[in-house]
Amino acid sequence: MGNVTKPSMVRRIRLLAVTANRLECTPRQVVGSLLRLWCQAAYPALPAAPLPYSKKFACESVAIDFVQTLAHLDFLDAAYWLSSSYAMLLAEAKRKRLAMFFTPVSLTRGLLDDLAKQGVNFSTETFMDPACGGAAFLAPIAMRMKQALAAKGKSARQILRHVETHIRGADLDRTLCELSRQFLCMALHREIEVTGYVPSFKVNRADSLTGLRQSYSKIDVVVCNPPYRKMTTHELTRLHRPYSEMLSGQPNLYGLFIALCVRLVRKDGVAALVTPTSFLSGQHFGPLRTFLMRHTDVAHIGMVSDRQGVFIDVEQETALTVLRRRAPRALPQLNACISVVSATGQYQNVGEYRLPNSGSVWPVPRSVEDVDLLERASLSPFRLADYGYRVRIGAFVWNRDERPTYASRNQVRKAKAVTAVPLLWSSDIAGSKSVTLEQRPKFEDEHRYVDLGDKTHRSVVTSPSVVMQRVTSNDQPRRLVAVPVAPSVAKSHGGFVGENHVVILEQTDDRVALSPRQLALLLRSHPIDRYFRCISGSTNVSAFELNQLPLPDPQAFKAALAEDHSVDDAVVAAFGTAD
Repeated sequence: MGNVTKPSMVRRIRLLAVTANRLECTPRQVVGSLLRLWCQAAYPALPAAPLPYSKKFACESVAIDFVQTLAHLDFLDAAYWLSSSYAMLLAEAKRKRLAMFFTPVSLTRGLLDDLAKQGVNFSTETFMDPACGGAAFLAPIAMRMKQALAAKGKSARQILRHVETHIRGADLDRTLCELSRQFLCMALHREIEVTGYVPSFKVNRADSLTGLRQSYSKIDVVVCNPPYRKMTTHELTRLHRPYSEMLSGQPNLYGLFIALCVRLVRKDGVAALVTPTSFLSGQHFGPLRTFLMRHTDVAHIGMVSDRQGVFIDVEQETALTVLRRRAPRALPQLNACISVVSATGQYQNVGEYRLPNSGSVWPVPRSVEDVDLLERASLSPFRLADYGYRVRIGAFVWNRDERPTYASRNQVRKAKAVTAVPLLWSSDIAGSKSVTLEQRPKFEDEHRYVDLGDKTHRSVVTSPSVVMQRVTSNDQPRRLVAVPVAPSVAKSHGGFVGENHVVILEQTDDRVALSPRQLALLLRSHPIDRYFRCISGSTNVSAFELNQLPLPDPQAFKAALAEDHSVDDAVVAAFGTAD
């Protein structure tokens, strides 16, 4: 059979897809057939799930191999892979619309362990998952319930009755609801076999964001990995009234689910979530952060250290957040315990950190070493505006802009485009040298000049500036890739226009004696890079996050540089973090 690894399972699922296409089987038929084979072999006492079965598909070697592989896995791992196979077999558009990316067992286990440490009682409390998917949380919760109740001496029938009435789930997809109900039965198959009693689990197809109002403030514990994607215009219109206080700009669906989970739990109840980290800092999540500060205590935030390999086909930073609901009241700040979580679900305590109110970003340390930096830097009142700079995003969008462009200076001369100015691309920003826009290498589809019709157009940058790559990732040595623009650009060309993947820091006040070169040095320093990583969980370097970034006293930083400090030491000295 070979090693059962993530790549090997993905390959097996792709083989299932090839066979399904040949036999014209739907994803629902495929997963129904695989589930039937698995239950017949390992859970014969259970009734068949109400999913379609294809005898032809079930006889195929790839189906038999897949089921045999499931049988060699731990039950929860096997359930995860069967659910994931259904998601991967769907058309890509539907999968993205429903945001079917399921929680790996290691993170589920880590979050439930954290709930136990927070005092959650699996033998008495009610649990709900409003986006239950393939029962990634419901099944392990049922198993913990069973263990806790058995330890109290409860009979098999009492265990089944208790789990039946203390677990609830909902999902938009009918197949996932049916899978979840069957996985719950499989988690309790020994009790079902002994008693002959098959519970009727309350896992229903529903639009949870609008269909669970009757359950508000009634659930003890809500655990959820909500769908993650930008909301459509139709959804914004439909959900504006019930979630108006959380909506801003282009909101993400998972932000509303966070609010829903808080609304579902009773006072002192707990909401535990697996989400991207963007809600900690994104501009459009500001109202959500204000809502959470008003209605919850942030008991714990676990930052998953590995952005790759956590979810299938997704690379993102992930947060495991535990919220405890309380009576509404506005607080200036909250203390939250922070941990770093490995991909295997192991927590390493980082310490306690204060989260600010007013919708501003929540800086969250990614390591123990970050705590002191965040504590000291957060006391600084200085921001980019105090340095005499403003943030702009490049105005040229290459695949939309219809204004004339030119590949070279010679083409500009031939066209007599006297108002054409150079285009600055993200690929021009590299290393630490100034951008000169002279003798630049050519890249495919990167025009080098654009004619806006007027060199005084508001999109033309003529002031001293620093330019930055707008899209970076935590895998890069620096998140803030910043270099100054050489003064010769304005002198020779009258300015430049940035492409949409370029962030421009334009000097607006030359009385602040910090040159673009010095500002670029500051932004590339290790302390500032570390702080930015603690507030930015997305790949975009956003104007909002840059404007929120605490910076040292500009005069103190310049003075420290003049004393021959290294740039990093100058930042530390200017922040006042030296012992």
